[in-house]
Formats: sequence, structure tokens, C-alpha cells
Amino acid sequence: MLVGAFRHGKYLLLHWSGGEILVVHLRMSGQLLAAPAGSPRPPHTHAVFSFAGQRELRFVDPRTFGELFLAGVQWTPTPASPSVSRGLPAELAHLGPDALRVGPSELAAAIAGRRAPLKALLTDQRLVAGVGNIYADEVCFWAGLRPQRPGGSLRPWDLRRLAASLRSVLEAAILARGSTLGDERYRDIEGAAGTYQFEHKVYGRAGEACTKCGQTVQKIKMGAKSAYFCPKCQR
Repeated sequence: MLVGAFRHGKYLLLHWSGGEILVVHLRMSGQLLAAPAGSPRPPHTHAVFSFAGQRELRFVDPRTFGELFLAGVQWTPTPASPSVSRGLPAELAHLGPDALRVGPSELAAAIAGRRAPLKALLTDQRLVAGVGNIYADEVCFWAGLRPQRPGGSLRPWDLRRLAASLRSVLEAAILARGSTLGDERYRDIEGAAGTYQFEHKVYGRAGEACTKCGQTVQKIKMGAKSAYFCPKCQR
């Protein structure tokens, strides 16, 4: 029996009676879709869970990068279970604190002395869990910090702005059901597109005017990824 659903970073954890946890990570193209039982299933449906009331939960993933596995561990960490970290299954013990709950002191501990760019640190799930490519750029914009700035250069007031921006951006994106881009792969559980893409201030807006100051939004390469920022609003 399903007794609860929890989220940590980019992972969804479905807690079943008996102590088992179903762990789901959608990655690049995965979807969890609720649908009436017996209705046509979309291509690339890899797993189906049936519920009372003639409803199904379907795991759809065309590119097969997603993860779905059972973790047979206790939900609550105890001294007798040192392999369970922060109430997470042992398989997820490497994750940092959830981005919606991280504060300035935790951010300082995660990036102190690091020379890596801020965006790379924000998207390192071992340091902070739950920030991806899109939201790292948006968080940096609202914090007034350039994504290429060395993490260790941030001062206490920078870290306070960064922690506040993490929470506000992610909470706003959740309320808007996420960002559905041009490929339309991302959908919520009812199959509807998100709307936070209409609120993006820098991501995907290279060459356009910053909505805050009018300067041209820039795009730079950072390793295998790109980063977007406003050269005037972000320092």
C-alpha cells in the first residue's frame, strides 16, 4: 500500500507500507502520467502502476535515461542503520541538502574555497540537490551573481541572496508546474504543460533585452553546457 510521497532534489520517493521505497528520477525525457485504466498507453511506456478507482500511473521515457527502482530500506534513519542518510535510501545518500531547504550557512559550507563556477556548483547534486540547468541560470539572475563567478568568491551577503533566490525561484516554478520548452517533453502528472518558461529572465533569451535593465542577455559556454546572464544585473 502506498502510504506517502516525498521529494528530495530531483528524485520522487513513493513510500510503501512494509518499508519499501520506489525511487523515480525522470532525467531528460521521462514522464509520470496519471490516466484512466484501459486508455491507450503512449509509446515508450516502460512501467504501469494500477490503483483503486480504475486509475494508472505510467512511467514514460522515450530516451530511457530515467531511473525507477525499489529501495528496500527503512525510511527513518536510526543508529543501527548508518547507511541511511537524512532519511534517504542508501542509494541516494550521496545527495546534498534539498535546494528548497538549504540556507546560507549550508551553501557556504558547500562552496567554501571552491574555484569552480557558481553554476557548476549549483548543479552538482552532491552539494545541493534539485537544481538543474534552467533554474541555476534563473537563480543566479535573481541573486545578482554571474554563473561563471568562482563559488569561493561569494561573500556572506551574496550567500544570503543566493539562498533566498533558490527558494523563491523553485517555489515559483513549482506553482507554475515547471518549464515546458520547445520539445514539449516535460509534462505534469495530468499531461499538462508547465508555464514557468514564460517567466524566464535569462535562460534561453540570448540576444534579447533584459526585462530589468534593458541590457542584452548573453550566452556563454561552460563545459558541455551553456549559461545565460545579464552583464549589468549580475556581478
